[in-house]
Amino acid sequence: MERFGTVIIGGGIVGCAVAYYLTEEGESDVLVVEAEELGSGSTGGSFGGVRQQFSTPLEIEFSRRGLAFWQTAERRFDSPVPWHPNGYLFMTGQPDIMAKLGEAAALQRSMGLTDIHVLDPEQIREVVPWIATPGLLGATYTPNDGKVTPTDGVAALVKAARQSGVRFREHWTVRSLERVDSGWRLTGPEVVEAERVVVCTGYWTSDFLRSFGLELTIRPQALYSAITGPALAGQPVPLTLDLDTGFVVEREAEELIIAILLEANPPDYGHTRMLEEFADLARVRAPSLVDLHIAKRVVANVDLGGDGHPYVGSVEDGLWMAAGFGGHGVMHGPPVAELLAKTIAGRPDPTVDITPLTPWRKAGAASEWMVAAKKG
Repeated sequence: MERFGTVIIGGGIVGCAVAYYLTEEGESDVLVVEAEELGSGSTGGSFGGVRQQFSTPLEIEFSRRGLAFWQTAERRFDSPVPWHPNGYLFMTGQPDIMAKLGEAAALQRSMGLTDIHVLDPEQIREVVPWIATPGLLGATYTPNDGKVTPTDGVAALVKAARQSGVRFREHWTVRSLERVDSGWRLTGPEVVEAERVVVCTGYWTSDFLRSFGLELTIRPQALYSAITGPALAGQPVPLTLDLDTGFVVEREAEELIIAILLEANPPDYGHTRMLEEFADLARVRAPSLVDLHIAKRVVANVDLGGDGHPYVGSVEDGLWMAAGFGGHGVMHGPPVAELLAKTIAGRPDPTVDITPLTPWRKAGAASEWMVAAKKG
């Protein structure tokens, strides 16, 4: 029977980052097991947005670190990880949401993220001329936020981790996890044992860890989006989200990604209904996008639920987890993985306390409202 120092369950951006950062902390004999292919879960289906705009100190700090990770990944890992600084624009016509956006912007500035702008409708038109502003009160805009291809990051982390001795096994589904005298036994295509296990299984985590007494609220939700033909040529297209409706547009090369972001999908929701509703919303908010050619329909599951903060920390002795990023795993996964790896290695980062993220926290112990979804 093979035995490892650490087995990481889940080969998305979080699991691969934990593996890499454990080796940075001097840990060895690390194995990552993935039920499908590396990066094929919610990581592969992510929009790949990386933004500063959050409303709690922890999430803002993760954003600061995540932005730095993605902006420097290509150079750091000597691997192709293009960074596209398209920006982020969150807009609303609701006074209470506008007030909260302003409060979040002030907190972001107080933490050193000064490139955040509160815009009135006229300034919105200057940034994105294709947006119609009747009914809008304003927006917050971060021009140097951006977009990545998440699987580029996975490939870079896997390359670096392999160079440090990490092993990876795909199509390796964990059928059971049990404690034994020497640590943990994992049964899959083979049986392996480990001194410690780190669970990074995204929206599967609630079911996977229920037998350990955890009642997590992580759940999958289908995100229906579409890639258009070439559109808005030569015009700036930050990731633009109308918080009142969930209407969202993002640049994808010469094309666009369009969707409606909801906190929960209505019954029988799918691409047909999403595209019909998008066209209706575009007639009001972006008339030039009403008759877009749809080149491809895309559906992917995102991990929603919880209080907008991930569950990170110890489940019990030798069993750790990091999951439930609320759709923000690409931007926050790498820095949180580094913080967790330091904690596992017994050298926690003295500047950031992740103990509030414990998977054993009470529901509502924290609250991050700037999860990208309809607020109206």
